[in-house]
Amino acid sequence: MEQSFSHVLTAEIYGNTLISWAFAAACAVVVYLVLLTIRRRFIRAGKNRDMADSRFMAQAVWSVARTTQRFFIVALSLGAASYILTLPPKVQGIVSLLVTLGLMLQVGIWASSLLGHWISYYLAKRASHDPGSASATQVIKVLCLIGIWSAVLLLTLANFGVDITGLAAGLGVGGIAIAFALQSILKDLFASLAIVLDKPFVVGDFIIFGEQLGVVERIGLKTTRVRSLWGEQITVSNDDLLNARVRNYKRMEQRRIAFDIKVVYETPVENLEAIPSWIREIIEQTEGTRFDRSHVASFDEFGPRIETVYYVLSSDYNVYMDIQQHINLSIAHRFAENGVQFAYPTRRVLSDGVVEFGEGRHFHRRRQHQNA
Repeated sequence: MEQSFSHVLTAEIYGNTLISWAFAAACAVVVYLVLLTIRRRFIRAGKNRDMADSRFMAQAVWSVARTTQRFFIVALSLGAASYILTLPPKVQGIVSLLVTLGLMLQVGIWASSLLGHWISYYLAKRASHDPGSASATQVIKVLCLIGIWSAVLLLTLANFGVDITGLAAGLGVGGIAIAFALQSILKDLFASLAIVLDKPFVVGDFIIFGEQLGVVERIGLKTTRVRSLWGEQITVSNDDLLNARVRNYKRMEQRRIAFDIKVVYETPVENLEAIPSWIREIIEQTEGTRFDRSHVASFDEFGPRIETVYYVLSSDYNVYMDIQQHINLSIAHRFAENGVQFAYPTRRVLSDGVVEFGEGRHFHRRRQHQNA
């Protein structure tokens, strides 16, 4: 009986005794349980702690633990067991293949998770002063994911003994062919990347391009969506938008305003001299403005023209209109108090071919030339 039991223990399977197989199995189980326990502890610690208020490295560790897959733990357990055993080359090759495949897939998952974690951390820090980051960084994320998984694929094939030189060359030629076929899409994609990096505008900015105007709602990989003042959504390709002249009113710090006022020629000279100072006084007493100049600029057909320039210290259009309305009404009240009349074009055609033109009640006569 003892001899039979001893014979069983010393029996060899693939060149290893049953004791070696049992020890390898026990080692694989221990490695699996230890790694699984460590993974669960990190995940539990992350759930019990508010990771949104944690530092970047703590969040990164929790993200790595959360995305660690069971197949990776199994692959490591098999690898640990294989070091104890002496396996035939074919079996050892299969085990190495499984371990390498599991490792490469896990590395790709970790890299993708860390990339997503970094983007989320970046957006959380910039969301308050850069609302366009949410859509803008998606372009970078997609390109990075393509690069990560392409590298994982090539490294995996290289570890399997595949000559990737020809494959890389083939991918290069194929990439050129695809680039020609998808030229329009790639132009929009790179235009989107240029918008992301250069930031001529971000989500929430009020822009004017061509004959269109509105608020940027989303910057996508191919198109940008703008909500117009009339309510409809305008979709424009990124390449067309980048090639257009875009005026960004969200970044306007102050608004330069120039306006003209015309008075009748019968205005007394002393009042005409005083009008620029009246306008200056009104503007300087208006909150949120900075006076620049006011002059009797020219004598036009219907009366003297007073040109005024000032600045509104706000980019809000409604604020500008409120200020301009206050200035206009104040000027009208001041003119009424001093008997100054605004000039306006008026023309009457009489039956004898004489044209009377002028401002207000004051007309001048001119006889029209009739063709023979």
